[in-house]
Amino acid sequence: MLTSEEKRRHIRRTLSVEFRAGGTDGMGALQLSGADLSAGGAFLVSDLLLEPGESLSLEFQIAGRPAPVQAHARVAWVRRFPGPEQPAGMGIEFARLAKDDRAALEAFVRDAP
Repeated sequence: MLTSEEKRRHIRRTLSVEFRAGGTDGMGALQLSGADLSAGGAFLVSDLLLEPGESLSLEFQIAGRPAPVQAHARVAWVRRFPGPEQPAGMGIEFARLAKDDRAALEAFVRDAP
């Protein structure tokens, strides 16, 4: 049986990244912290949780890149009742990400300490 790490298509790292999120309609704005990140998605720490399947726009800065990464994302899963060592939050999947942003994100995650 494969572990969740073996099932992942992208390298995932525990990194602290600040995200600005909003509705895909341009309404609303949230500041969220990412607890981990990959070229395919992220885990966003938050007490305010969206529902699985909901869409959002994200913008975040990665080291070595002057312009922020912009993505449209979908909430893949939600952790409403965290355990003692787990924060509440959402697993999101990048649904649309520019090719150069994805390449920069892959390099950033791969080369992170």
